[in-house]
Amino acid sequence: MKTLAATIAVILLTSSVALAQWKKQDGTPVENTPDRKSVGTFGGHLLIVKDPKAFIEEWQKPETPHINPATTTQRGELLGAIILFAGCKADAQGACNTEVDYSFYKPDGSLYAEQKAQPLWKDTAPPPPIIQLGQAILGIRFEKDDSAGEYKIKAKVSDLNANVTFELETKIRLQ
Repeated sequence: MKTLAATIAVILLTSSVALAQWKKQDGTPVENTPDRKSVGTFGGHLLIVKDPKAFIEEWQKPETPHINPATTTQRGELLGAIILFAGCKADAQGACNTEVDYSFYKPDGSLYAEQKAQPLWKDTAPPPPIIQLGQAILGIRFEKDDSAGEYKIKAKVSDLNANVTFELETKIRLQ
């Protein structure tokens, strides 16, 4: 597996947004899942998408983006591990200070690759209940020598202004 340029830091000049989905219509929080969690007002969702460039283009449109997470892949196909987030705490200047540590695990459970302290969002805090696409997008491409099976991707997401951290996890099956 290659991590394309380790991490693709995507600076969105025009940020599209979606409404937060970590709350039910009655305002109560949805239950945490391995790939989607929240602590207080800060929440995140780890997704793997095919063709990350096309996903970013879709995200930047004014309409609510269509999100279709990838669960399987083939060797040579470009994927992106992304974090959607909401509710980061603004500092005195109004900016978030969020980071993500990505870790990839082989089907046998051994660590394959990791990227630490990637800037998730260091810009003006999106107003609640807006969901924002994080800037740290990890490019992945499985190569011919990679074993078929289920790979696990973990993301340790931190809001450094709020002193909040949680782990997200998702899987992708290489066929």
